[in-house]
Amino acid sequence: MSPEKATLIFISEDTPTSEEGVRDERPIRTLVAEAAQYNVQMVLTSQVTPGFTRSIGIANIFHQAETLRIKDAEYRAMHPEYIAVGGDAKIGNLYAEYLAAFHCPILRMTWEEAEFSKIAVNMALAAQVDYANSMSRYAEKYGAKWDVIAEVLRHDRRIGLHAYLTPGRWQDSKHLLRDYQTILNAEICG
Repeated sequence: MSPEKATLIFISEDTPTSEEGVRDERPIRTLVAEAAQYNVQMVLTSQVTPGFTRSIGIANIFHQAETLRIKDAEYRAMHPEYIAVGGDAKIGNLYAEYLAAFHCPILRMTWEEAEFSKIAVNMALAAQVDYANSMSRYAEKYGAKWDVIAEVLRHDRRIGLHAYLTPGRWQDSKHLLRDYQTILNAEICG
C-alpha cells in the first residue's frame, strides 16, 4: 500500500546509538516529519528520550513502548504482556483494532510516561544482570554453581522464570546502555 492511502502509520526504526550509549534521534525526527505529511494517526515505537514525542508538536501521534529483545523478539512481538501507549489523542478505530488483537492490557499514559516506561524496564533488567554478576561471584567463593542457584530463583514465583539471572555485561547491550545514559543525564541536569 502506498503512504497516500494509509490511515495509520507505524514508525519503528531502531534509534541509532553510539558505543557509549548516546542516542542520535535525528533520523527518527526525520521519519516522523516525513510521515506527518499524510495527516493520519502515527504510532512511534522507536526508543526515544522522554519529551521527544511531545517536542515534535503533532497531536495525532502515539508513543508505543516496545518490549522486544533479540533472543525472542518475534514471540514477544506477537504475545506482549502489555502495551504502553502514550499520547493525548483519541485512539482511532484501526489502531484500536490493532491493539485489541493482542488480548493484553493496554496501558494509556502521557508521551513522557510511555517513553520513560521503556527506560524504567531496561534499568530494572540491568539491575537484575548486576545482581546476577554479584551473586555469581559470591556463589563461586562458596563453591556453589551459579547455574544451579539461578534455577532455584527461576522457580521462586517472587522472582520468576524470566528473571535476568545470567551473569554478563549489561553495558554491552546498546539498548540498556542507552537508557542508562538517559538516567545519568537526568542526574547531571538535576
